[in-house]
Amino acid sequence: MKISRKAAFLQIILLIIMMLNSDASAFRFDFTTVSDIVDNIKKRFSKIDSYQANFTIVSEKMGKTKQQTGIIRYKADNKLSIEFTQPYGQKIVSNGRMMWIYIPSMNVVAEQDLNPDSGIFSPGTKSGLNWLFSKYHYRFDSKDQPAAQEDGTKEYTLFLKQKESRRGFRKLKLWVTEKYFIVRARGETTSGKTIDITFSNLKIDAGLSNSMFKFDIPARARVIKNPMIAEE
Repeated sequence: MKISRKAAFLQIILLIIMMLNSDASAFRFDFTTVSDIVDNIKKRFSKIDSYQANFTIVSEKMGKTKQQTGIIRYKADNKLSIEFTQPYGQKIVSNGRMMWIYIPSMNVVAEQDLNPDSGIFSPGTKSGLNWLFSKYHYRFDSKDQPAAQEDGTKEYTLFLKQKESRRGFRKLKLWVTEKYFIVRARGETTSGKTIDITFSNLKIDAGLSNSMFKFDIPARARVIKNPMIAEE
């Protein structure tokens, strides 16, 4: 028995409908977009009560390299402590409302009022990440994600570029674990300086004391009030 073209077309349509209704999982598209990664980074950090990690910062400009090391601690809400072992004694401390930057070699303390809801100078990871991803275009750095690393692990790599030309990093690359932690960031400033930050020995919900986020200004230090202007 011959089947007309119209009848054959209807049979194909009915077959597709039956397949979709009988086993929808067979047509599930399981892939991750860069927006999924960004959303998961924000969600992951917004749920963290506290963390601490070692860090290494390597900066390079015109063939000259400088290295800084130390430990960073964070606690909700918006408490931050960065203690440098190199250069020794340098500190950045925030109690969520005020941030202090102490440079012992200059005997100077920069005291900065903070807006906890916006701006690059907000120390909170959630608000800081919201600012970052609102000011930059972002995409995967390579086709295959997560990308294989030299140590055998796999990490998502994101490339970020400023939406508008301004001071700071015009380009950024982020390395993100499959648990959505940023473990490395490399940025290029408008002046051509490259800064590479790597985090290690990450500890989540470390039970940090509030006393770690207090700063006593040295008696003879020169205090500079609000030297930085946050970008909206």
